[in-house]
Amino acid sequence: MGLELSLSRLKALAKFAFGIGLPQVLLSTLAFAAFELPPNGAIGTRILQFLFNSRPDLVNIRSVDEAIVIGAALSLSSSAFVLQLLAEKGELATRFGSATLGILLLQDIAVVPLLVILPVLESQNVVEQSVWPMLLAESLKALGGLGILSLGGKYLIRRIFEFVAESRSSEAFVALCLLTVSGTSLLTQWLGFSDTLGAFLAGALLAETNFRTQIEADIRPFRGLLLGLFFVTTGTSIDMQLLIREWPNVLSLLAGLIAIKTLITTALATRVGLTFQESVRIGLLLSQGGEFGFVVFSLANRLGVLPLELNKLLIIVVVLSMALTPLLNDLGRKAAGIIDERSETKEVKPAEEANYGATEPIVILGFGEMGQVLAKFLAAPLSFGLERDTEGWPYVAFDLNPAVVKSARKSGFPVLYGDGSRPAVMQSAGISSPKAVMIMYTGKEETVESVDRLRQAFPAVPVYVRAQDMSHLLDLRKAGATDVVLENAETSLQLGSMLMKGLGVMSDDVSFLSKLVRDSMELQAQEALNNVESRETTTMESLQ
Repeated sequence: MGLELSLSRLKALAKFAFGIGLPQVLLSTLAFAAFELPPNGAIGTRILQFLFNSRPDLVNIRSVDEAIVIGAALSLSSSAFVLQLLAEKGELATRFGSATLGILLLQDIAVVPLLVILPVLESQNVVEQSVWPMLLAESLKALGGLGILSLGGKYLIRRIFEFVAESRSSEAFVALCLLTVSGTSLLTQWLGFSDTLGAFLAGALLAETNFRTQIEADIRPFRGLLLGLFFVTTGTSIDMQLLIREWPNVLSLLAGLIAIKTLITTALATRVGLTFQESVRIGLLLSQGGEFGFVVFSLANRLGVLPLELNKLLIIVVVLSMALTPLLNDLGRKAAGIIDERSETKEVKPAEEANYGATEPIVILGFGEMGQVLAKFLAAPLSFGLERDTEGWPYVAFDLNPAVVKSARKSGFPVLYGDGSRPAVMQSAGISSPKAVMIMYTGKEETVESVDRLRQAFPAVPVYVRAQDMSHLLDLRKAGATDVVLENAETSLQLGSMLMKGLGVMSDDVSFLSKLVRDSMELQAQEALNNVESRETTTMESLQ
């Protein structure tokens, strides 16, 4: 979760994060807290008593502080479910996806105060006095302690990761990621906060480095396993007897949660330039409770902060709402379609058109001198043709040398640290399917393995690569490269062409002869590919 939260991403999505996300969290918190107030005589209790003759103490709380914790926890949505759905549908790069991501980022930030408040509530006698004086002292402690940890971690972690990345050891890299998470969690525990806050902070620190994409790809197997385990424990935490006994109240609270969050989010989204269709979709998609809400209630249950039965009831409501996320997404899509059909004027969404290149860029693997020349060539406006008024082809480059990445990013190139031939790394960078892949790696085995991985993951995507010699070219062809350039031969052909033009030979004749030599080498490569055992054939045999 913390890896999703980087300052650059937050800055890019600030319009949605602070225009929708912040007021949504505040308004939802107030709405749900009001439902629990006043203490020992909540409005919600009276409503449920009127509708279903419920017990008078079912949703009662003991203080205003508890009501605010409940309201804030319910205001959060499920990043894990929502981002997965958007990624599967290829909608992360659209305006709708960007707005959703911005709201989720702000909600992630809102979790930090909650994780600070809960231990304070546990240590304070909430029945007799307010928690706010102690909370103020703890907040100052949190700002000081976490601020020092963030600043120290930012510079120290960056240096350590650069050192380990230079070793090119994937095992050491993954081990360092896990060490960072566990170390930060222990430090926050030592400061008196939850270890969950430490893990979140570790992700946020790593998101600010050049290694975020590679880290996200490397921890993906852990993420899948642990997220699966998390949701298994979520399911087992449901008190089935309470669910069966109080099912009318559970359904009422579930409907209220979804309705209130949908109305608030939809109303706010229309005020920041989103269409009504997009606003309805976002409102329904983010109307469920979130995994962080579940974490907060589980922690509150363990600390004894909230009444036990109310805590179990809220966990049931959050779990059921999360289970409904795919259904809510489909409902939002259908509702948007109906609204779109009924509207008289249908406008083209420019943001969705503009983001065409965001999920299908040209990918450059290896950003040495040749990679940089290629990047400048692609970025030139004329690369689209004279008739197109554009800024060149969108591209993203990957490199495994941290020094190269650091230098290139300072120069303004869109370069990420990581092995871009791995589909998981591309997915972490938000690339669903590249338009084409240019492999500029120098190692023979590295290039062949890259072509093989890319061909298996993206069978229809063209892959262009350079070869160092004829045997390397044959291996690349066999691995599935679309086109291969024999770099030494091309240099010779370029120099030979210049020489012949200097000697007075016509340009057309020089071009014809160059093509003849290239075709001859291609024929030789094809023959050798058909008969791999006879690779001893010399380069010039077929030409002669």
